[in-house]
Amino acid sequence: MRLKSHNLPDHTQPNRPEVTVFCAVWHKQPDKLELLRSHWENLKRQTIPVEPCYIFDNGDTAPDWLDAPWHSFSDPLTIYEAWAAGVALARTRYVMNLNMDDRLANEGAQLLLGFIKQNNVALVGGEWLICFDHAFQKQSFGIADPAQTVFRPAWPPEKTENLRLGSGLGERGSFGPATMWDLTKTQRWYPSYFGNKDPILSIGDAIFWEYVKKLGVGTGRLPYLIGRYYSSPDAQAEFRSHDDDAQFVKHGVHSVSFAQMIPENHKIDLQELTPSKPVAERSSPPRNNIEAQSHALAKNYMTIFGKTPVEFRPN
Repeated sequence: MRLKSHNLPDHTQPNRPEVTVFCAVWHKQPDKLELLRSHWENLKRQTIPVEPCYIFDNGDTAPDWLDAPWHSFSDPLTIYEAWAAGVALARTRYVMNLNMDDRLANEGAQLLLGFIKQNNVALVGGEWLICFDHAFQKQSFGIADPAQTVFRPAWPPEKTENLRLGSGLGERGSFGPATMWDLTKTQRWYPSYFGNKDPILSIGDAIFWEYVKKLGVGTGRLPYLIGRYYSSPDAQAEFRSHDDDAQFVKHGVHSVSFAQMIPENHKIDLQELTPSKPVAERSSPPRNNIEAQSHALAKNYMTIFGKTPVEFRPN
């Protein structure tokens, strides 16, 4: 698998952004370029500077007008492989995911960053207004009080005016479609595969939240509308049929993340990106830096959980 990087920022410059916002640009995404343009405009409207990190797959390339950092993988990626790539390629302490069809309030990144610093937590989420059409994706909007919104537990969401997701107020139990976290507390790891090496397709974010909770480094919720979430059960991956829950219970999570397979010097043009065996199955010394990182991660897991990562199971 080949990795090519473009428009990389100068990391030696002073006053660099503190937050990387990464986004998976799926090669089969309908209206891809239109969504990409409004997504980039949304990031440029943030009240603090953020560093974009767009992940393209299947050899796809960015349009000429995208004057933002982007990376292209030669093979197709799952959404969680793309997010893990964003974690690996980020050159800031704080990172955040933002889907192609979701949008942040203008002060969204600033509010999340302020909370995570002030409270010294590893991860924070907020409340989201659920939208059922595309109009909001080109709009400029600010933080809002959820007092005038309503919550309905149905999933997929049923079309309702002023419907909130329930992530910031804790009603749904999730942290939302986009969260911010501190890499110094979580490490450069994001769940990508089950213990049998099958890819995680729909519950990677929930697995990651559970991982962060078990680290004991703190999480938080903001009871403000920090963004707008697009809901379309016919088009979105989270609503597609899958067996992720059964896979999680049966096989746990692989110790190796896609993030660990990406070289530290991401200017390298060619890199084999093949999942290795779970750490628990290997007894030989690490052959390279990637395996050394995997071994170190396994050691951390053993200290925290008392078990190897491949044995990580839901409670």
